[in-house]
Amino acid sequence: MKVRHIHRFFPLLMAVFCSCTEVIDIELDSTFTQIVVYGTVTSDSVRQQVQLSTSSDYFSNVSSPRLSDARVELVFEDHLIWLEEHDTVPGLYMTPEAFRGVPGTTYQLHVGNVDVNGDGIMETYHAESTMPRGPKLDSISLIYFVSPFVTGYQVLMYANDPPTRDWYNFKLWKNQNLLTAKLSDYFVQTDDFFNGTYVYGLPVGFLADDNPEEAVHPGDTITFELNSIAQSYYHFIVDAQLEIAGNNPLFSGPPANIRSNIGGGGQGVFAAYYIDTVSAIIPME
Repeated sequence: MKVRHIHRFFPLLMAVFCSCTEVIDIELDSTFTQIVVYGTVTSDSVRQQVQLSTSSDYFSNVSSPRLSDARVELVFEDHLIWLEEHDTVPGLYMTPEAFRGVPGTTYQLHVGNVDVNGDGIMETYHAESTMPRGPKLDSISLIYFVSPFVTGYQVLMYANDPPTRDWYNFKLWKNQNLLTAKLSDYFVQTDDFFNGTYVYGLPVGFLADDNPEEAVHPGDTITFELNSIAQSYYHFIVDAQLEIAGNNPLFSGPPANIRSNIGGGGQGVFAAYYIDTVSAIIPME
């Protein structure tokens, strides 16, 4: 009797669940506008850059508006440098001349002459970052890896990690092409597992045979770029990549803004970081 009772009840249960499905359109209001800053000072001899834009609605299908005519200053030690806006790229500000950032130096960014919220009152924003010293790379090795799912070269790093706690960003070049140009491709890591020791063959990248941009051939030069970054830049990259990839709804925490070191109510990041590179050549057959 119990079995027959369950069989009679099951179609009724399914009908109840199926009838509860309904499409609900949720209208999301626009939020207030904020400045978005992305600026870097590196140890390479280049014209250091700062990009300024403003935030836009979450479901906006156009690029974020660029912010022109701002006053952008870079201050360090006894120097004050005014950054110039690019002639053809709105919102891109560059130092007048190339210079190398120096490890251990604190760089301050000041942004003014902007009215982001449109209330007629000019706003100012600021940030600072100290360039880490970073380890000295010894070499890399390229080990060919074969599995039923993927084949290619694994890139291993050899370096002496300093005793301080450090944060790193790994980048790979194939000949003259940067393979990790997008923020979503960055590979960041702390030195928590090898702090103060010699790093012997740490995996820092993979070059897959089935990817035309990554596939290597005899004579190709592979360059590994190690960025020694501040903790604030590390957090910014991790948070941004999580937003790009999306959260697992079952195990993720509540939504939160990407962590920023821009003072004055801005978003984004200003980072000074040290760059070291080392290369290896794929041997000729």
